[in-house]
Amino acid sequence: MTTVTGRGKPKGWTLMDAGEQTLLITKVTGTPRTEVTNVEVEFVNEDGIPLSNNYDLEVQGGYAAFYYLVLNGAGVDLDEGTKFNINDLEGLYVLVEIVHKEGTKPKADGTFPIFANIAQTIGKGVPFDTEHAPVDAEAKAAWG
Repeated sequence: MTTVTGRGKPKGWTLMDAGEQTLLITKVTGTPRTEVTNVEVEFVNEDGIPLSNNYDLEVQGGYAAFYYLVLNGAGVDLDEGTKFNINDLEGLYVLVEIVHKEGTKPKADGTFPIFANIAQTIGKGVPFDTEHAPVDAEAKAAWG
């Protein structure tokens, strides 16, 4: 039997606000390791609120969302046959539109959980100064 030891309800979780905002890509993981078919990207906003997004590249919608993250966020067009190192996304700031979606499984009290999702990647984001992403003034100015 495989078990998990519970530690209680997580503390400090906050729903990311809906609307346009800049996110920093803090971690990118791909599986399998060579010709990646699934990419998990971890983001954080200026307030330190995390968001994780999973891109299944074998599904049309998952590939399309990843394509626009790379095109609009990193400025790289994934033409037919182009190889792209997913690790190049780490440390990038992207401007996205966040939407809230209602979950499908009700909680114990009968209400449905609300999740923050990326509706679209609009473009490159402007770096922000936080403990999560220290950026000096010169680097920030270079982004326009």
